[in-house]
Amino acid sequence: MTAAGARLLRFLVEETEGLGREEALERLFELGVVGAKRCEQALLRREVGRLVEAGRGRCEAMEEVAERCACSYGKVREAVYYKPKKI
Repeated sequence: MTAAGARLLRFLVEETEGLGREEALERLFELGVVGAKRCEQALLRREVGRLVEAGRGRCEAMEEVAERCACSYGKVREAVYYKPKKI
């Protein structure tokens, strides 16, 4: 981890110290440091990954997740192929 990444991590720990898990996550959302779009992308990626691991084809898995999550196939596809940058 870079020095900048370590500073950010310390900041997040300080802001959430003493809070329960859900309270800490709520605090991070309030601060604007956790984005709903990136969280949703991670959720969609995880769901597709689980279906693929269970033996479904990737396209079929993306279609099923889109239907289950009431969003477009394109949104799921974008989430699956989006590669987040590391700090």
